[in-house]
This record gives sequence, structure tokens and C-alpha cells, in this order.
Amino acid sequence: MTVRKKASGLRCVICDTNEGVERNHAGGQNHVAWFWMPFCRKHHVQFHALVAAAGIDLEYTPDPHERVLRALKAVQICTWMLLERQQELNSQRQQGGRHDDRI
Repeated sequence: MTVRKKASGLRCVICDTNEGVERNHAGGQNHVAWFWMPFCRKHHVQFHALVAAAGIDLEYTPDPHERVLRALKAVQICTWMLLERQQELNSQRQQGGRHDDRI
């Protein structure tokens, strides 16, 4: 994993912090370089750990069909992370905990 440029002024899409936010290429920099999401360092590391655990290869391949498949798999990891965070917020709300409508 390479270090990404800091994305000043942005907030992590998972935890909403504005500290240490980086541009994460959600579909893989070598596959869909224009599609990124702001992640704090903690969630950026978590994303890449989950991608590795799922066996998703983000290295470049000349096969355009394979690039799309790899990108879609990586985007699903981002989607799963967002869903997990929303579930966490819903549980807190149901238990009368902190109320936060942000994802």
C-alpha cells in the first residue's frame, strides 16, 4: 500500500473525523483511479486489510475485464464498511445512546 496525499478539508466517510484523512481509491488506483473516498488513516488501513483478506488483487493487469472485476470487488469492501458503520449507529440510536445522523 502506498501513502496517499492528505485530503485537507475532507472528512472520513466512515467515522467523520477530519484528522489524517487520505484519498482512498475505492476501486483500486490501477483500475479506477478517478473513484476515491476520503478515509482516515485507521479506516484506510482497515480497507486494505479487508481487501487483502478477501484476496482482491489491486495490482495492475492489462486485462480490462479483470480490472473491472477487481474494482467492483474492492468497491464492495467500501460498501460493506459503510453498512457496518450505519448498523453501529442504528444500534446506538436504539439503545438510547449518542444520536448521530451522519454515516
